[in-house]
Amino acid sequence: MRTTIVIGVIAAFFGVAQATTYAQFCNDNACNDGCGESVSVDNPGCLNENGRQSIKFHDLNLAQVSLVFSPSPNCPCQNYCVDNILNCGTDFGLSCAGPSCYDLTTSPGAQSFRFIGSSCESNNC
Repeated sequence: MRTTIVIGVIAAFFGVAQATTYAQFCNDNACNDGCGESVSVDNPGCLNENGRQSIKFHDLNLAQVSLVFSPSPNCPCQNYCVDNILNCGTDFGLSCAGPSCYDLTTSPGAQSFRFIGSSCESNNC
């Protein structure tokens, strides 16, 4: 019985630790209008989201995620980056202090974006 409980606790911990955060790009700066399909921030692929004004985050987890901006389609380079956009890992607990809605209108314009699981590197455009 005790072994079953220990295994259950370990499985529950790894289920939480491996959960992913999802993002939706929206047409307004308050994450209410025309939000697109949810994408995992664990996927480093390029997102061509020209004209979007905000990003809605849900199912926040403890992973460090940075958002890379590119001034043209297909993410050829980085002209801006938001380091640790979810503000995770800075305190104890199973949640992030970061925004559930990130306003893109306060950042330099971009036509494409990608999420990375590390800190921002230097701009290279």
